[in-house]
Order: sequence, then structure tokens, then C-alpha cells
Amino acid sequence: MGKYDPLKTFLLAQAGDAVPMTFGEIEQVLGTTLPRSKRYPAWWSNNPSNNMMTEVWLAAGFVTEQVDIGAERLVFRRKAFENA
Repeated sequence: MGKYDPLKTFLLAQAGDAVPMTFGEIEQVLGTTLPRSKRYPAWWSNNPSNNMMTEVWLAAGFVTEQVDIGAERLVFRRKAFENA
């Protein structure tokens, strides 16, 4: 199990399309502190090559939005699946 896998498990268990969280709540789910890079908006981007945690929330079917670095909060939004 990877360091960020508890976040994936948590997000997969959510029923709603929007999951607002503080950085502290994310740390509680993870059972560890977030890296110092959490202070940079780019760390929360939805670029799959960004960092390991990004891969986890994307794999759970979520993207980040409304990232507020100063208030240390964001929203995980369930991705809409496109019809092929």
C-alpha cells in the first residue's frame, strides 16, 4: 500500500460528486503530514505526472478544484465520464 492510498480509499467511499476538504482533513485520512510543497498551487494540479498523490485522486475518479492555499482547503470533484 502506498503512502497516499488511504486518500483513494476515502474518495472511492464518497457518495457525492463534491468532497470539500481542508489540508488537515487530508492529513487525517492519510495518517501523515502533507509535504511542504502543499503550499504551491501547482502541487494540487490535475496533471497526472505532477506527483504521486495526484495519481491517487485521479485514479479514484476525482479532480481538484477551488484550491485555496491560504485557507488550506480544496474540493475534490468527481470527474464526469465522457461517452465514447
